[in-house]
Amino acid sequence: MPLNYTAQPGKSALRKRILAVLASLVALWAFAAYVTVGEGISLVWLATLEQQVAKPTETLVAALQQERRAAAERSGLDSARAATDAAIQRQLEGMRGQAAQWATSSASDERLEILLRALDGLPEIRAAENDVTDRYTAIIQLGLDVYDTYTAWDDDEVIYQTSTLVLLTHSQEMLSRADALLSRVILGGTMSEQDRIRFSELTGAQRYLSRQVVQRLPQPDKSEYETLLGGAAMTQLRAVEGAAALGDLPTREQWRSAVEAVIAEVRALVLKLADLTVERVRPAAIWIFVRLILAAGLGLIAVIASIRFAIRGWQSLQRQLHELRVAALDLAQVRLPAVVDQLRRGEQVSVAQAAPPLAYGDDDIGQVGQAFNMVQQTAIEATVEQAELRRGVREVFLSLAHRIQALIHRQLKLIDSMERLSTTDKELADLYRIDHLATRIRRNAENLIVLSGAPAGRTWRGPVPMVDVLRGAVAEVEDYPRVRLEAVAPAALSGHAVGDVIHLLAELMDNAASFSSPQSRVIVRTQATLAEYQIEIEDSGIGMTDADLAQANQQLADPPEFQLSATARLGFFVVGKLSLRYGIRVSLKPSSGRGLTAVILMPQALLRDTAPLEPTPELVVAAAPAAVAVAPEAEFTPAGLPWRARKAAVPAPREPGVENGQSPEDVSRRLAAFASAVKKAPLTERRAEQ
Repeated sequence: MPLNYTAQPGKSALRKRILAVLASLVALWAFAAYVTVGEGISLVWLATLEQQVAKPTETLVAALQQERRAAAERSGLDSARAATDAAIQRQLEGMRGQAAQWATSSASDERLEILLRALDGLPEIRAAENDVTDRYTAIIQLGLDVYDTYTAWDDDEVIYQTSTLVLLTHSQEMLSRADALLSRVILGGTMSEQDRIRFSELTGAQRYLSRQVVQRLPQPDKSEYETLLGGAAMTQLRAVEGAAALGDLPTREQWRSAVEAVIAEVRALVLKLADLTVERVRPAAIWIFVRLILAAGLGLIAVIASIRFAIRGWQSLQRQLHELRVAALDLAQVRLPAVVDQLRRGEQVSVAQAAPPLAYGDDDIGQVGQAFNMVQQTAIEATVEQAELRRGVREVFLSLAHRIQALIHRQLKLIDSMERLSTTDKELADLYRIDHLATRIRRNAENLIVLSGAPAGRTWRGPVPMVDVLRGAVAEVEDYPRVRLEAVAPAALSGHAVGDVIHLLAELMDNAASFSSPQSRVIVRTQATLAEYQIEIEDSGIGMTDADLAQANQQLADPPEFQLSATARLGFFVVGKLSLRYGIRVSLKPSSGRGLTAVILMPQALLRDTAPLEPTPELVVAAAPAAVAVAPEAEFTPAGLPWRARKAAVPAPREPGVENGQSPEDVSRRLAAFASAVKKAPLTERRAEQ
């Protein structure tokens, strides 16, 4: 039987688990690399955002603040508007860049879009005749809102610095709003109470934001900003703002001189701090990329090494498992069947040679291999023990059969002597019946020999006509008067197979008679061809179901190993063993009416040439002795079997219903005489070595 060493597809759970571990390892490395790369990219985007988006936005906000003050003073509008238009154009160019689109977030893009839509309303604001300061302030606030989205970073230090810059920008906006308000008031010449309150709120908010910025700025930026707040320009501005809040309005030139210097210094500081923020995070970005190289690069090397190690370990494990699987299949499909075959042939089996220990190492797989060694050794030992048990049973069968045969042989000799000394027909008929019972007992003893696997005990030197073989089989059937032989095709059977073929046919005839009505007959037909000799045994019994018929034919064609529990169809088992020994094919099929027909096909190799017998168109076993034309004084039948003439005796009275003037005792006596001759022939014709 070929071994199937290939693994079943889709069932390698070990491979899936190892691949799952490797996939998790790769995913973990990819996540770590992504996080590290994300930090570095964020810092790179910070520089890009500062150059292409933040600065243009700051320039746009400053231009709008200048235009708002110009609109409040009603002077310098053309130059202020031109500066605003240029800033808008620069803002649009910066936003269209691919790097800027990658650097900005979705929130930044949304607020920039809102700012640009608001800028579309500038022509309407510029054309208005009334005060439009608040409308400019609303647009500027949208620009400041864009700054708030620039503080959403993964680095806490960057968030802190950018949020400080946003506070400084809002402080500058408060100063710019106060500038626009006071410029409008100076233009009108009077400050209303509402304007005074609003002006005080703006200056107060600007000072509050300035203090917040001072607390948040790191050194040396903090000192620089404190210097700005304590400088001459800021001191002058604070004085002018205080006087204006009390109702003492400065002149346009005084206000311009005080406020423009401070606005310029604050704006310059904002731009400087923005550049410093980018410069300060650059080393961090470099370190992040170094970490990326170290972590991602070395991590990748570690992942590759781990994958390689895992694959090699998996291959080694797979190789060990493959060897273990091959050993298990070899044990199940090769070694155990070979041991069973050796034991069936009667050979001695060494457990150490049949189950050699396999080495798998000292790891977990090796321990499984050692356990498998114990399993295979136990399996071989159990197989040997079972075979020894079966051999012992067969030897018991054979011993019993030989003992029974010896006793029957002595019994048959004794019966033969008694038959020769008998004086009456009644005594002779009784002895014939006892002789027939002994013959049937001998057949059962031969069943034990067949079960033990030993060769047949009855053999002939020369070929025997098939008609005598059939008559010998009929003589071993209990209900032999019901068996009817139709015309027998001339043929002779090889002498070495006569005993077993008689036994085979007797089993089938006895089975047919046992499972049919006592009033019915069992018909035996023969047919000779160039290739084989066919015998059909037909009964009119109860038959068999299709399933039972298929099972019986399978048992006849390929008889299994005999089991002690398989006694229900012992006859079929014996027939199967005998047919297998000589290459005879036996099968069962339904009869034309009810019952079964056993078909026996004997190969031409078992047949021998023989002279044709006297024509017997229809031979009834009940008249078997008379069917063979033998002279009363002849000493042998045409088959060469010994024949002893009956002694003259007073004929028994004819019973009612008996045909041809023969009583049942006469018929039985005649058949028993022929059966006795057939039975005794093997004892006289037995080979010397038997």
